[in-house]
Amino acid sequence: MREKVIRITLAVVDLFAAVSAFAGAVGLVVGYMKVPVSVLQGTPFVDFTVPALLLGFVVGGSALAAGLIALFGSRHVPLVGPWRLALLTPWRFDALASAVAGCVMVGWMVIEIAMIGLGIWVQALYLVVGLVMIALAVLLELAQRAAEHPAGAHGGHHATA
Repeated sequence: MREKVIRITLAVVDLFAAVSAFAGAVGLVVGYMKVPVSVLQGTPFVDFTVPALLLGFVVGGSALAAGLIALFGSRHVPLVGPWRLALLTPWRFDALASAVAGCVMVGWMVIEIAMIGLGIWVQALYLVVGLVMIALAVLLELAQRAAEHPAGAHGGHHATA
């Protein structure tokens, strides 16, 4: 039950992030967000086209994929190579996809804030959304591991007083 609640919550947060990123991308390109181009001064961008495309495809796309994967199940993804960490092996694909999407969101917000400054509360909100995505992905992974290996199922004997 715990796993199901976490999975649904994670999918909702992922899909919220995706819809928000898509709406932000469209708003920047179409211009209904009314963000002055002057905020890009000092960045490598002359207008919002490239940032909007990155926001929509990278941030929104990764969050959409993660949300759909979280809704439709998990598979083990063995991480191999010299960078392998015990915490990450093997992660289920649903938790891994959401953790990656959360990292993309956090990375986007950190870079945005570094480039144009912390101008509105929404920036801080989406930084927190990315952190929540990561935290929920970790909780989902832990819940799935606990469901696979319930306490006492390892066959060991415990002494009782």
